[in-house]
Amino acid sequence: MGLDFSYLLYFKREYMWDALQGVVNKTESFHPSLRIHFPDHELSLPLNSRLLEEKEVQHDDPEFSFAIVLNSEVDEIIADYLYSINREDDLTDRSPPDTEGTNQVAIGYIYLTVYNDLSRRFTLEKPTDLVLFDFGTTGTRMSLLFDNSTSIRKTFVELLENYQGVCGVLNREDSGGELFWLNGQSLSENIWNAYITPDEIEGPLRKLL
Repeated sequence: MGLDFSYLLYFKREYMWDALQGVVNKTESFHPSLRIHFPDHELSLPLNSRLLEEKEVQHDDPEFSFAIVLNSEVDEIIADYLYSINREDDLTDRSPPDTEGTNQVAIGYIYLTVYNDLSRRFTLEKPTDLVLFDFGTTGTRMSLLFDNSTSIRKTFVELLENYQGVCGVLNREDSGGELFWLNGQSLSENIWNAYITPDEIEGPLRKLL
């Protein structure tokens, strides 16, 4: 079996929709848009919802799944990846420059599952106000890209910085994971299990922060 790494980003529930809009700002738009129904309004997001025939969900559904294409600056690792899939450094394959004039390239698909209810993913000892954005890969090549690309890491750090992210983990499956963000601080600490809650992560690391 191939590798199946993922980035796990945790946000406070109050920032969930802002963070999801932040994802939209960093990805290719998809049409028709997904409609999310709230008690008093409707939100449309240009995201490709996986496994849904009708492009609409309720705001309090326990989880949402998307297939996204991430816009990222080209670093050495991404350049090698593009070459490996016969997409050599060609401006016709790039997204428009960002606001700072940096050329970007589309990377995907990436599978995003938003866990609105963490009990769908964990056995919780107590209720939590956190939500999880789980960015999964399509196999080994994308997993290695996640593991080695500084540009992709920068994209996920920016989401955590901009939307009050609580915790960020690179899940490396059986080898555990790398904790790269906790409570507003960048760091790089190996953890034995990527799928433990931020509270369980923070306890042993409290003395380091």
